[in-house]
Amino acid sequence: MSKLQTRREFLKTSGKFFAGVALSSAALPLLKVAAQTDAVCEPVQHPFPYVKLDPQATLERGYQSFYSFGGCGMGAFDAIVGQLADISGYPYDQVPVQMLASASGGFGAGTLCGSLAGALMAVGLICDAAEAKAVTKDLFAWYRKHPFPGYQPDMKNPTTVAESIDCLESCSKFMAETGLTMADDGRKARCASVTGETAAKAVELINALRNL
Repeated sequence: MSKLQTRREFLKTSGKFFAGVALSSAALPLLKVAAQTDAVCEPVQHPFPYVKLDPQATLERGYQSFYSFGGCGMGAFDAIVGQLADISGYPYDQVPVQMLASASGGFGAGTLCGSLAGALMAVGLICDAAEAKAVTKDLFAWYRKHPFPGYQPDMKNPTTVAESIDCLESCSKFMAETGLTMADDGRKARCASVTGETAAKAVELINALRNL
């Protein structure tokens, strides 16, 4: 009986030991990565450092990003944060554009226009709370009264004024005026323009706020 207990204790103890060795071995690569990461990346301070962006370049990038990323939220976010990642790298290059994937179509519910959401998520990284609120207020006011689409590099469509910040009202007015549907290329070009113009306006407001 004593030998049996001894054997059981050995197996129990050795099992813990080898499990610990296996766990330690598996953890070593992770620890190395963590050590390398700590050595390279400094803690991110908010707000992120900002360098002046050109509204025209932002407009053009936002228009193209609507198509390349497949949505207004990601397009507007990339127009600002993607530019800053290209220019400055860290910490902007650590923020995935895909975090705005659900913003299209007013978050699938026809609510807040995804281009506003994408632009304002970027503003939230760049600005402190007071600045972000000021930019949000001005951007919403501008969006409600702006005749979209103003930027039309590929095709010419009539412009409409949304009188709202909601995707459903913004798109519905345009489609009622033009007879286009959501699936039509003309509607997509219009929303690509909205994406670029909204991101460009956000950059313009940030630049003015910072006297840049």
